[in-house]
Amino acid sequence: MTIDMDLVNLTLGIVGTIAGVVSLTVHLWRLKRENPRLTINVLSCEHYFENETKVLSFWSETELRNLGDRGTDMLGIDLKFEYKEKDYNLKMSNQEPLVENGSIRWIRPHQTIRTFQTAFIKFEGPPKEQLDCIFTLYHTHGAEKVKAKSQKRKTTYE
Repeated sequence: MTIDMDLVNLTLGIVGTIAGVVSLTVHLWRLKRENPRLTINVLSCEHYFENETKVLSFWSETELRNLGDRGTDMLGIDLKFEYKEKDYNLKMSNQEPLVENGSIRWIRPHQTIRTFQTAFIKFEGPPKEQLDCIFTLYHTHGAEKVKAKSQKRKTTYE
């Protein structure tokens, strides 16, 4: 009885290729499943224009929910809006004492947190009653965007 080594090598090659493809597929599926999947809900967003100083202020409260199986660092939140065909980008400042090493907060898997942010910018004229805004949340594994509307506040926060 003779063994055809070419047939054995071909069989082992096919089995190895199939095992490698299955292993790679499972690994990619686990990576996708385990990554943080963040949802952002803007609970409130308001702006106020100070006529004397020409400063436009924003206040917002957001709810961040991690639906994934891996935690992530919140690195920052940006606010973008357009007014009279000009784009404005603001870096939101977190108003909680949980800012450490430049990141807002660690969000664990399946955790929901609320954050409060403010931002200020020099602005030439009074804005509209309502501004269309885009919030961008930067975290360790990427960035998430959400649209919101900012309502004009009659007085400033004290």
